[in-house]
Amino acid sequence: MNINSKITYSWYFFLIFVGLSSCARRPDSQSKSYYLGNSSIKGNQVINDSELEALIPQKPNRRLLGLPFFPYVGLYRFGELFYNREEKQRKVIEITQKYQNESRLNENSPRKLEKIQRRYAKKLEKAQTRVDEGNFWMRVLGEAPVYFIPGEVVQNAEKMQKYLYNNGFFEAAVSHSTDTTFNRIRVNYYVAEKRPTMIRDIEYQVRNNMADSIINSNNKNPALLPKKRYDGDSFEEERIRIETLLRNQGYLGFSRQNISYLINDTITNVPTDSFFKSVDVKVRVDMPATIKNGDRYKINSVHFEVLPPAGSADSLYVKKDTVNFRGIHYTFSDKRFATRILDSKIQVRPGAIYSQQKERDTQQQLSLTDQFRFVNYTYTLDSTGHGINSYFKVIPLEKYQISTDIGLNVIQLQGAPGPFANLSYKIRNVFNGLENFEANLRGGIELVPGFLGNSSIYRSEEIGLNTSLTFPRLLTPANLLQKQTASYNPRTQVGLGYNYVNRPEYTRTNVKIATTYSWQPTNKTLFNLSLVDLNILNTQNTRKDFQDLLDTLKSQGNNLYNSFLRSFVSDINFNFTYNTNALMGPQKKAHYFRVALESGGTSLNIFPNQKKLIRGVFGDSKNSKDSLQFYKYIRWNADYRRYWPAGRRSAFVARVNTGAIYSYGDNKVPPYEKYFFAGGSNSLRAWLPRRLGPGRSEPKRTATGLTIESPGELLLEGNLEWRGFLAKFFGDINYALFIDAGNVWNLGNTATDSQKFEPDKLLRDIAVGTGFGIRYDLSFFILRFDFGIKVYDPALQRFVLHELEFNRLFNRTQSNFLNINLGVGYPF
Repeated sequence: MNINSKITYSWYFFLIFVGLSSCARRPDSQSKSYYLGNSSIKGNQVINDSELEALIPQKPNRRLLGLPFFPYVGLYRFGELFYNREEKQRKVIEITQKYQNESRLNENSPRKLEKIQRRYAKKLEKAQTRVDEGNFWMRVLGEAPVYFIPGEVVQNAEKMQKYLYNNGFFEAAVSHSTDTTFNRIRVNYYVAEKRPTMIRDIEYQVRNNMADSIINSNNKNPALLPKKRYDGDSFEEERIRIETLLRNQGYLGFSRQNISYLINDTITNVPTDSFFKSVDVKVRVDMPATIKNGDRYKINSVHFEVLPPAGSADSLYVKKDTVNFRGIHYTFSDKRFATRILDSKIQVRPGAIYSQQKERDTQQQLSLTDQFRFVNYTYTLDSTGHGINSYFKVIPLEKYQISTDIGLNVIQLQGAPGPFANLSYKIRNVFNGLENFEANLRGGIELVPGFLGNSSIYRSEEIGLNTSLTFPRLLTPANLLQKQTASYNPRTQVGLGYNYVNRPEYTRTNVKIATTYSWQPTNKTLFNLSLVDLNILNTQNTRKDFQDLLDTLKSQGNNLYNSFLRSFVSDINFNFTYNTNALMGPQKKAHYFRVALESGGTSLNIFPNQKKLIRGVFGDSKNSKDSLQFYKYIRWNADYRRYWPAGRRSAFVARVNTGAIYSYGDNKVPPYEKYFFAGGSNSLRAWLPRRLGPGRSEPKRTATGLTIESPGELLLEGNLEWRGFLAKFFGDINYALFIDAGNVWNLGNTATDSQKFEPDKLLRDIAVGTGFGIRYDLSFFILRFDFGIKVYDPALQRFVLHELEFNRLFNRTQSNFLNINLGVGYPF
């Protein structure tokens, strides 16, 4: 028997062992004789299954593809064969004793003690984890068996009944039964909701005239509403709403504990008694004893102090600068900041009524400037007990910061990774007005196949330098809109960049100048406006055979040649983003909407003679190929996404992305970078990047069979994706199942019939792909692999899913193949 056969048989033996171990009954005790099976919930009409399932903490062991095999339990059992708990406990004791001995020897050296503590804390944590969770097979690869425990089932039924009661089903009942299959017990929960309870009337009793008027005048979005089903969560939400409202109106010591409810459930309503039960709700709001006579708190004084840098002794900064500006007292220990700019960030003002929201907004606005390591807020009360002295204390970040980043570029079509390096340099508080200057130098080398499709591998070099100066306000004439946007985290960024690309086929440079205004009225909304966005593109040293290819593509209707003309691209663009996704924590039901509007060459319509001026500055040529190109166009793009969580680690995501561009300049085409493209890891994943369309036209190929990018002027695409949890291995391994559909089309008169958008042929032009994905979530980044397969190809005008050949999955010359997409982060 050869070595390969031995390895094969070893794997067979291991898999059979794991399968048998997972199915084998292992009664440790009478109470742990059976494994826990799936649960079912029946009878509920109003409350969703997912709400009740969330109350069941016990989850059965995972199965393999829905079959009655539990490989993770088998791996856990396999690990138990050579796991000795007593040995691991002895290791914990040994590490603890070593730590105590070293600490005793260095008890007079605080620095050494701190190092010893850090070193042993990690060792002890790892050792204790091995005691509590087992070895590698048990802890990482395997899954501990979950047993059926009758007492837990009873507790789950009681929790469901309480949940139903809390949601207005006062008469609800929950029972349960069990089914035994082999060595597993399935639990069935039977829910009888019966009559719901409806709120008939709501009355507020506020024992303070001012608080009563505040609550009555802010009743647009109450959590409690009449003629709605009784919901216990709404009562707590109303407490929070009233607490927040009164704290923002001067009642510093008010708490939700001062709000109570009186429920009158003795109401009879004969016509509807058989359908629902009615209750009246009385909301009582009392003032705490700390608020004397119900008076509101006012701000007496506001102090802002810049503390010495972290780790510096206060004795080094005995002499401090103090400044009073617009009623706020500023103290600077080391670094100075413009009081005029700080004043626009501080929302807490002397003489104003206390507001918890303004206190938090001030902390947030100061933190977002990227100037301070932390922002602390404290207060004291004056002798009257109702005047507040506010104190903001900050520690500045380092003025100069250098960071580096080294990695590999992996381009899907090119495959061969190449190194890149980033060097960033930041200067904070450049002009003492909280400005930040940042310079980023990036260099990379990629090993790429020739664009013309020959078998040679070339080296592509890229160097880029981007600089930006960010101001924490809107730079406008006469400080226009300064006060109106002060609490919206306003920013103005002035940027200048240069990029150089050297490939075998061409050498290209790009100079970019941009000024962008941004402001954020809420945590969910963001606005960006660029009034100046200039790009000067110049392609040099174009190789003859590459130029011949561009000319050939031009005659076929492909506008790739535009990307290699000397161009002056100017535009005004506006972006709006609405995002309700949580930055941290589990996925919640959320929306994402982004719309982008862009007008290119707008200034040319107002000042047409500026063309001569620009050509005089950047030079021009009588040769049409070398002549400086100008563009006029209007472009829009809208991207909408919807997220529905389904369980603790699953979600369903839907996305619609659409846009169009209209060109009205002399050459009737937009810059190549402004076209729309379909295909790739963030689009239709069954197609190569930027290779789908336009319309039902066949992909353009070179003489060697290499496909060329397919630009379009109209984009319409949609994605549906189911995301779930697969396993845990030094991070979460998640999976995804997806369906992608869409295409791009051309709108111009020069486009061929197969490229044009025709509403009556829309369905025939929509490409459809499907596939699955594996995502490795390491918390600090997500590595994504998506595998796409074509379902319907508009270029072939037929369904091609059945044409996938498993023995040639990755052969791109076939009508259908498995397309691999590599990305970082989620596709949308």
